[in-house]
Amino acid sequence: MPSIRFRCHCTICQNVYASGFSDVIVFRRGQVKLADSDQIKWTRTKSVTPLRRGLCVHCNEPVLAHFYGILAFIPARTLPEMSLPKVSKDIYYDTRTSDVLDDVPKSSGLIAAYAGLTIPFLKVLLSPGRPL
Repeated sequence: MPSIRFRCHCTICQNVYASGFSDVIVFRRGQVKLADSDQIKWTRTKSVTPLRRGLCVHCNEPVLAHFYGILAFIPARTLPEMSLPKVSKDIYYDTRTSDVLDDVPKSSGLIAAYAGLTIPFLKVLLSPGRPL
């Protein structure tokens, strides 16, 4: 079961997800297998970024992203049959398009995003799990 979920409010995620934020579940890269990798086009939204995004070749919707080649981000909306974890962090909140009124911790900027997600990401990497 996934344990880490976060929302990113950066302007790139707003553009890619055509929404005010991305809402993703974090897995180790090997835990997620694509059913048909020919249906994915891979892109980077910045020239220097640790995030490689996989978009559907038909609808251009985000399907999967690889972070530093070791973590996989899956849009939460694509996993409705699973019991999803609660959102643990809102990052890049300074560029939000609207307020999210909940008790989830909010952080602004790159350094705060990395600082706030380092320990949760390490927990994902160190946890046991089978491929989906």
